Amino acid sequence: MEPYYYRENTRKTLEEDSAEIAAGFKDIIKSNLRVQLKLVNYFKGLPISYPATPVEMAGCVLELDVHPQQAVALEQTGFTFIKCSYFDRPMLAEVKDADVRRMMASLSNFRFVEILAEQRVSLRLKLEPPCDAQIIGDGDPIDGKVLDISLGGVSIRTSRPSNLGESDEVALKLMVPNLLQSGGTQLEVRSTVVAVGSEEEGEVCRFSIESDPHVEGVISRFIFQRQVDLIRELKEQS
Repeated sequence: MEPYYYRENTRKTLEEDSAEIAAGFKDIIKSNLRVQLKLVNYFKGLPISYPATPVEMAGCVLELDVHPQQAVALEQTGFTFIKCSYFDRPMLAEVKDADVRRMMASLSNFRFVEILAEQRVSLRLKLEPPCDAQIIGDGDPIDGKVLDISLGGVSIRTSRPSNLGESDEVALKLMVPNLLQSGGTQLEVRSTVVAVGSEEEGEVCRFSIESDPHVEGVISRFIFQRQVDLIRELKEQS
């Protein structure tokens, strides 16, 4: 899972925290405790959260009954956040197995975290396929692809190293798709660099953007259309 979704919130050490979490789930199951437990996944940026029921703790692997749409999200994302009233903070777990038909999942490798994605003001969704972008600063323009977008920001994978740093101000040209019609709308916005990182497929720059009514309207329409498509995709696979 991308690190900008969360940050570590270790209580002791990772090993001790993982053992504490496993012991807690064993206590919940053995004592048949009534707890509030929800899983939270970000399916291509869309938050998916349903209640889940712990069934068995076999060693360090937790088995749960889950909602079918959650099972789809678990299968595709490979990780999930857990929010449980037994614990004083959220957790991150690796998905060992997810069975959509049986509505079951197995989780392991637990750790305490803070869910940064919950602190966002606006929803950030991934684009499939990524759309064209251009970064315009002091040097030659840099071509790129928009990976995700929200009303307040955008992530762009660059075609070459950008040499940008945090707080740099640049202009962005973005092609925002219209999912109801062919083509899209080109926007030009002022932006500020929030972070620059390296991934397997190249450099990724994250920007906050300055908006206006026209920009907000175009992005809002895309976000709404994209949510509808993602919900339909989940239902079709569950």
